Amino acid sequence: MCREIKVVIGSSYGDEGKGLMTDYFCGKADNLCITVLHNGGSQRGHTVISKDGFRHVFHHFSSGTFAGSDTYFAGSFIINPLVFAEEHKELSPDTKIYCSGGCMWSTPFDMMMNQIIEDSRGDNRHGSCGYGIWETIVRYKNSETIGFPEFIRMDRQNQVKYLENIRDCYMTERLHNIGINKIPADWEEIVHNDGIIQHFLDDCNYFSKIVDIKNSSYADILNKYNNIVFEGGQGLLLNQDEQNPHTTPSFTGADNPVRLIRNISGEKNIEVCYVTRSYLTRHGAGDFPAECAKSEINPDMVDRTNVPNDYQGTLRYGKINIDELKQRISDDFSKFDEFENTELSLAVTHLNETNGKLFTDKGLENPERIGIDKIYYSYNEKMPLEY
Repeated sequence: MCREIKVVIGSSYGDEGKGLMTDYFCGKADNLCITVLHNGGSQRGHTVISKDGFRHVFHHFSSGTFAGSDTYFAGSFIINPLVFAEEHKELSPDTKIYCSGGCMWSTPFDMMMNQIIEDSRGDNRHGSCGYGIWETIVRYKNSETIGFPEFIRMDRQNQVKYLENIRDCYMTERLHNIGINKIPADWEEIVHNDGIIQHFLDDCNYFSKIVDIKNSSYADILNKYNNIVFEGGQGLLLNQDEQNPHTTPSFTGADNPVRLIRNISGEKNIEVCYVTRSYLTRHGAGDFPAECAKSEINPDMVDRTNVPNDYQGTLRYGKINIDELKQRISDDFSKFDEFENTELSLAVTHLNETNGKLFTDKGLENPERIGIDKIYYSYNEKMPLEY
């Protein structure tokens, strides 16, 4: 048996079309398929339109859910029972969902801290999504935490005490350490509303009933599938960098998939697909040397997913530097050298907005200029991709 493995990686700052490619690969699978979510958490927003025209932005599920793919939350993914419950009730997917027992998990207070801290920065915001990803990681580093499997086995009284401790002790200390000595008045009532904890506990119980939480090896799950898709979040230019506050606190490229693929048994055909729009985009603050006005690319284009919001602001636009794009793809793809039968591909999306060309610092150029033989082309959110 030969397993077909697809790895979907954003080539720049995210928002490239990783959900579109994940849905495409899952739809091409000839039998059971599973998608591995291996970095970040529910801050991801991957847009897919189903065959019957239903449009959904996936946060906590495989973007291949409409195509029938099961989902696995790897130990490097951060789960959020609140977001999961909301999305699952909206989708009611008829797919299996597995979760590593080692996943970090976010609480409403991580989300609140994230948003309070961003609000305090005024015009100097980092551009966080407000889902509490970074605050969850900081809490795990700086306080005594309980894994989700252990938490869900506790009685409700002790669960309440654990969450109250995060709210009343850890949250106060965390905010104080970064110079916020008092919870802002407009947040006070929300933070201390006991209903927040009770509703969140209902979400945790909902999660535990829907999701198969595994403490065994992830390989035990993945080895049951002939088709495996690794769906990355964000992009290579946002890869974890502790020296840069405007990156994401996770590995956005090959690191996690390579580590996980090593323990998948049998012969493997691996395709690593790097995704780019036909131009660059970036959300939030941070360096963007290639930035340009949207009007330079196409003043009439409308992004239905990345609408302006209080935490990330307005989507920023830029020109592609082909040489730099080729170099970072090459550097990341080289991490797969240990595997035989590995193929490199490129997906270029939003081509309808640039007349089928790449919008680069040297003008409009053909995608083939990047020098990758296998290229997928997408001209809108619904069209099949061809190469």
